Amino acid sequence: MSDLSSVLKPNATRHDQAIEQAIRKGTPDLTSVATLMNPDTCPSELLGWLAWAFSVETWEASWPEATKRAVIKRSIELHRLKGTIGAVRRALETLGYAIDISEWFEYGGTPYTFRIAVDVLGSHSLGIEISPDLLAEIVEVIDNVKPVRAHFDVALNVCIDTPAYAGAFQHTAIRAEAVADIPPAPVLTAQSGYAAVAHTHLRVEVGG
Repeated sequence: MSDLSSVLKPNATRHDQAIEQAIRKGTPDLTSVATLMNPDTCPSELLGWLAWAFSVETWEASWPEATKRAVIKRSIELHRLKGTIGAVRRALETLGYAIDISEWFEYGGTPYTFRIAVDVLGSHSLGIEISPDLLAEIVEVIDNVKPVRAHFDVALNVCIDTPAYAGAFQHTAIRAEAVADIPPAPVLTAQSGYAAVAHTHLRVEVGG
């Protein structure tokens, strides 16, 4: 029997008293209840409810569990910084994005505007798909924490790291040539000369 004092009002009904007596039979273990409000120990299937309790404004069931816990843990800090460029930076970095923010006075733009470039693939390996839904999610995150009067342009940078390979190999080749052994054409020489021969012709006619 528990020694806890009764918390019932003097006019408590018999039903109320019966419930109190049932509880008094054992001291309740509240350890599991304490873990529910801790982003590090809350069961994964209850993280959505914990996000609601911590006033997380952007939540996706498809996020990895580690991302969900990180978003919940940083929610209070973001609410304290809400309305600043720093809050925009922290909100997107919590989701694993590498970002680059430029304010209007840095590039001569319209007052109270800023540009933000988000690397959506080079920052992490979430296996995300580039789609209009992804852009809408990023815009929603920015809208929830940016200065109210500020307007912005956002660009998604797709950075894919691909390895480059270089190598060398040894190659040996034997080249054989078959050449017909054709003897050269014979050289023929000829000499030409002039000769003179003495010739005597004797004609004898016999008449009768």
